Amino acid sequence: MDSDLKRRLFLVLEWICRLLVAGTFLLAAVPKLLDPLSFAKAIVNYRLILPLIGQSYVYPAAIFMPALEAVGALALLFNHWRRVGSLVCGALLVFFILLIGQAVLRGLNIDCGCFGTGAVSRTLGQKVGLEKILENTLWLAACVFVWKRAKKG
Repeated sequence: MDSDLKRRLFLVLEWICRLLVAGTFLLAAVPKLLDPLSFAKAIVNYRLILPLIGQSYVYPAAIFMPALEAVGALALLFNHWRRVGSLVCGALLVFFILLIGQAVLRGLNIDCGCFGTGAVSRTLGQKVGLEKILENTLWLAACVFVWKRAKKG
């Protein structure tokens, strides 16, 4: 394959990954930013109790996590910040995979809480399960691809 054509195809693929990940993260962040109390309830459903602090992390996490999702998504849209954006979104995805994995192993039958609680959640929301882990793994692969491409450029 011609190297110029290959370079352009990889650039198009990178932009597709960036736009899809950024769009999904923004779609997930906005409802949670608008209703952090409902998102806090979704976090509580995971029944994680941390040593020494119990569940006092829930409300700060309900505010901080969607904000971090939005920042990562927006960073993906700017060439200069795409590496940081892919790293932030990728790190969040690793966390989500672990969080959902522990819920599956514990047999929890809960909504993942990924898209808040409004109309978007009713359309795109899913229960925790292997399908959600696989989906997040594919998003993670897209983030790794963008991160590696940004490292070269």
